[in-house]
Amino acid sequence: MTTPLDHPTILRSNLGRMRQLGAGHHIVEHWKAERLTAIGTAPLSIWFIVQMLRLGDADHKDIVQWAGKPVNTVLLLSLMILTFHHMQMGLQVITSDYSRGKNKTILDLIIKGGTFFLGLLSVISILKIALAPAKK
Repeated sequence: MTTPLDHPTILRSNLGRMRQLGAGHHIVEHWKAERLTAIGTAPLSIWFIVQMLRLGDADHKDIVQWAGKPVNTVLLLSLMILTFHHMQMGLQVITSDYSRGKNKTILDLIIKGGTFFLGLLSVISILKIALAPAKK
């Protein structure tokens, strides 16, 4: 016969147990950050698509002129930063779901480094176009 000491009864709900986990609150913050970057990226993506359709027949000089306008430069930089940050967070969720231990750490470093490198490359490219002297 078993006694209550052999099988302790847990009176806490799943939510109560989850709150005691140290990193549980990071899950909600990560989820909110993903949603905010998605909300920010959506109108910027629509703006970018409309601008590319409008500039479909433009030559290189016209596109450099367009990208050199401060408003367009800021919007392009915002789009790139938000896109790569959103991509990094989404890939991080995938690795946390499907990998464990040393593999997860290595994948997280590859993802963070890769997205940072690609994002930096895109930002530098936009700045190079925007700050290039206008050729006549």
